[in-house]
Amino acid sequence: MVRSRAAILRAAADLLIESGASGVTIEGIAERSGVAKTTIYRHWKSRSQLVFDAFGSLFPKVAVTVFEGPVRERLTTLLSQLTLGVTVSEWAPAIPALVDASARDAELRKLIKDFLAARMEHGREVLRAAVARGELRRDLDVDAGINLLVAPIFYRRLVSFDVLDESFVARIVHEFLRGAEPSRQRD
Repeated sequence: MVRSRAAILRAAADLLIESGASGVTIEGIAERSGVAKTTIYRHWKSRSQLVFDAFGSLFPKVAVTVFEGPVRERLTTLLSQLTLGVTVSEWAPAIPALVDASARDAELRKLIKDFLAARMEHGREVLRAAVARGELRRDLDVDAGINLLVAPIFYRRLVSFDVLDESFVARIVHEFLRGAEPSRQRD
């Protein structure tokens, strides 16, 4: 059962990367994995859940890195990790396919939204801690702040295709902090 599930997820992930979400078919998965279609249907109630789980299977199982230091360093580290993820990781090629599919599939859209909310929590914690330490304005909207930090990365990855590198990450963090630091630090 565990082996068949792993084979199904690997086959579905490969199809997602190669052909997009529309290329993830039960027939294709069965053919690649060597697992019967009935077994696939037994494991997943919907194709959307299978596509999402296939994407999730591409992420390494690692604990969130806890690091200390000023908010600038912490944000730079977080955004650098995200940049590497969306550009060179195994799951990077699946991102455009998921964005496209989620525009048409409400169930997949909800799964992705919940996934992103959970993944962004570490960044929110960094911002909340920086507010508590006085590094950022007390009135900072943490949710808006995290969106302001990650949006340029996804824009470059999915729309403009401009370079995503360490210098871009440093500029994002610098510009964010210009508006988010307490006024005495901006002067």
